[in-house]
Amino acid sequence: MIRFLTIILATICLWISLLMPAAARQSLPVDTGKVTSSLVSTHDMVSPGQSFYVALRTQLDEGWHIYWRNPGDSGEPMQIDWDLPAGVKMGQIDWPLPHRIPTGPIVNYGFEGTPLFPIEFTVPTSAKTGDIVTLSAQFYYLVCKDVCIPENGAAKILIEIGQPVEDALWRTEIETALIAVPRKSGVQGAIRKVDGSLDMRFADLPNGDFSDAYFFPYEQGIVLHSQAQTAQNGADGISLTTGADYLWDEGATPEAVTGVLTYTEDGIYHGVEVDLIANADVNIGLPNAVRTVGGVTFWGAVIGAFFGGLVLNLMPCVFPIISLKALSLSKSAHSERAASRRLAWAYTIGVLATFLLLAIILIILKTTGSQIGWGFQLQSPKVVGLLALLLFVIGLNLLGVFEFGGGLQNTGAALTQKDGWSGSFFTGALAVIVATPCTAPFMAGAVGYALAQSAVIMVAIFMALGFGFALPFLILGYTPALLTKLPKPGPWMERFKELLAFPMFAAAIWLVWVLSLQTGSLGVLIVLTAGLTAALGVWLFKFSVRWVKGLAIAAALLAVYLPLIVSSPQADALQTTKAAQAWSPDAIAQNLSEGRNVFVDFTAAWCVTCKVNEISVLNKKPVQEMFAQTNTVVLIADWTNKDDVIAAELASYGRAGVPLYLVFTPTTGYEKGQVLPQILSYDVIKEALDR
Repeated sequence: MIRFLTIILATICLWISLLMPAAARQSLPVDTGKVTSSLVSTHDMVSPGQSFYVALRTQLDEGWHIYWRNPGDSGEPMQIDWDLPAGVKMGQIDWPLPHRIPTGPIVNYGFEGTPLFPIEFTVPTSAKTGDIVTLSAQFYYLVCKDVCIPENGAAKILIEIGQPVEDALWRTEIETALIAVPRKSGVQGAIRKVDGSLDMRFADLPNGDFSDAYFFPYEQGIVLHSQAQTAQNGADGISLTTGADYLWDEGATPEAVTGVLTYTEDGIYHGVEVDLIANADVNIGLPNAVRTVGGVTFWGAVIGAFFGGLVLNLMPCVFPIISLKALSLSKSAHSERAASRRLAWAYTIGVLATFLLLAIILIILKTTGSQIGWGFQLQSPKVVGLLALLLFVIGLNLLGVFEFGGGLQNTGAALTQKDGWSGSFFTGALAVIVATPCTAPFMAGAVGYALAQSAVIMVAIFMALGFGFALPFLILGYTPALLTKLPKPGPWMERFKELLAFPMFAAAIWLVWVLSLQTGSLGVLIVLTAGLTAALGVWLFKFSVRWVKGLAIAAALLAVYLPLIVSSPQADALQTTKAAQAWSPDAIAQNLSEGRNVFVDFTAAWCVTCKVNEISVLNKKPVQEMFAQTNTVVLIADWTNKDDVIAAELASYGRAGVPLYLVFTPTTGYEKGQVLPQILSYDVIKEALDR
């Protein structure tokens, strides 16, 4: 019996001895909410003076992400603060390869899944066998999905001094992570700003596929993260073209830019660290400036633009408007030939005049250093909103909901419905405006070449594009044999006209979707309200009472005005996101103890008053500057989803809903915040902060 107990005891001791190193090689896991983190090591035991790696291992819930050293348009980098014994040396974080994480109109850089963050440590040579080295870390990350949650935790790992003992499991995982870390490998790089864009050149590249290459700068302010990076292959390397951010403003030029160039090899994602020297000459087999794009010649660009304009007629963007012109031609097909030719020329002049106007606007924007491109006007939420409203009204007109008469016959959507010269002219103009979201074959190189050239060449190429676009209808106007093949006017035309309303509505829906990506839900709400107001105005126009007509005109003016107040929230939203923190009672107390004022915004995505205050006051530059000047931190209490803690705080101030705005100052303390009115203004906030 004693022998049996001795064997059992020996077995237990053996298992304990085997498990003891496990306690050293991995810390206890820390669940911070959406992330479970732990410290892991390549070694259980190290000798004096030896180097080894410890990594923060993070396991994220599905769909959530944390941020790289440069988080992109928003977010915060993952951070680790270490408490080390005397003599222990530490290196920098070996950051994993980042991924682009688009969210609406912004692009962030970060990680999903199980990213590992290795750091090299070296114990002092004076360490003695048997000593225990305790490495303690406090870590912080902003973890985001539909919302962003700041999370933090602490962990420690114990490393024994003695004969080196590697940990097979974590050594393999850490070394695998280190192999994937971008390193310098002799790639030559150069960067310069040309005509408002950044031209990045890379030579002596490793083997791989660079067709979807992307450059992640280590520093903020270099590239516009939300703009695409367009790759172009040269004989000896590649170039990437994208937008320049604020560090290039007013002629400023960073001396060098360091970052990671990503590519794929055998379907595997890779990256290499590259130093880009400003305005250096790196030969990649392409011209030294983006003015001559892809080797396209002037005449090649003109021919490409002409054929691109022809094919553009077949693009889905243009179909609704082209259908209107087809209806107009069918009406005049059996009338006087001279009239058909005049209508064809009117349409052509409308097309050419609009292309000329686009070229002039592009030239003006180009001279001011703005980022420009084909379809630039649809980057403006105001233009997108107005176009969506216009196509909606045209659709109503095609369905016969209303018919303009008298002096209004020459305005608004009716311009594209008229049978005369002005109707054809404005149909051509509208066709060009709605065509710009599409790019037809032959067009890309021609337009890219034009945007990099002088004003005269740009105008010539845009005129070639416009002439190709208008040519099919011009030919029809001069070809009686083709016109006579069209059906004679009859009842079918009314049904065809009504049918054309539905492509108009489809185009309007698409534009509203574009608007949702640019402005979020508030922009969609404004434009849909404009559509409702326009429909009300159309209905009121049917009445002959003078004051009702006045209301109809007011409704029409309001419908046009509403899209003009739509704006992209990107810049203001980013500014607010970076300045704001999540609300909690502890956050108020902490900021007050550090001498800061605190502005608390109890808000929700569905709260109309909240959104009006954000757009008209809180996100405006003067208020943002006031917060910075008065050392005020903004805390956001987001009640979009049910939150009992926020509900209890609202109840403590006698409120059952949002918005609620509170101001705390170090002199007044945390006990009770000053309640601001529900309708904010600059002066109201300033007065509260000055108390």
